[in-house]
Amino acid sequence: MTEGSLIFPPAIVLSHTQMGENIGSAARAMKNFGLGELILIAPKCGWPNDRAQMLASGAADIIEAAQVFDTTEAALAPYSLVLATTARGRDVVKEIYTPQAAARHLRATAKAGARTAILFGNERAGLTNEEMSLADGVITIPTADFWSLNLAQAVLVTAYEWLKSADATPATRIRATVAVPATRHELTGLFEHLERELDAAEFLFPPAKRETMVRNIRAMIMRSRLSDQEVRTIRGMIVALVRNKYRGKQNKNGDQDG
Repeated sequence: MTEGSLIFPPAIVLSHTQMGENIGSAARAMKNFGLGELILIAPKCGWPNDRAQMLASGAADIIEAAQVFDTTEAALAPYSLVLATTARGRDVVKEIYTPQAAARHLRATAKAGARTAILFGNERAGLTNEEMSLADGVITIPTADFWSLNLAQAVLVTAYEWLKSADATPATRIRATVAVPATRHELTGLFEHLERELDAAEFLFPPAKRETMVRNIRAMIMRSRLSDQEVRTIRGMIVALVRNKYRGKQNKNGDQDG
């Protein structure tokens, strides 16, 4: 449960959850994004719960290690920073975070060695005002026209933002493949093959400009940094194009003779 130096990812605390399926789905979301500590406060669905195990799908270890408490105060006792999730306005005055901002705040606190938690209410009524009073701040997930999210969906969004807050994955990338760069010999063969067929097609015309055209074509190909497989593919394309053109002429001449 560490990342480099000692960092504790936030615990996910589910209060009075009504359906085991939602606990299982929440555990699966946690597993996807690097969270492992699941805390349950007086689950109404009963515990242990077979439906939770079924829906965990690969996160059975999180379900089996889940801690169960009777009260919110006992469940939250070890944590220095607790953020509560809610979509509804409250009378209490607390700082409200987006999931992205909350993840940054949680990570900064965790880097200082403190333990943190994210508190979720039950599916029907959410968190009580008493539970909200124990939180340091509020996480509200922006939505479009419909504000209500399934419990597991809310866990997934916050867990994803936690992982993303330290993720170094580039915004865009090309899928990595094992490619061997073409040798000078392979590239020279491609140049000669292509130029021979371009000459036959009278593309490199007029003769006075042929040298410049060849130089530009070679420079364009060199910028592509072709692999050996790509060189073979291009040469195969040239062969296919020439062969089909030759067959087309034969068919045309045959039709005329007939």
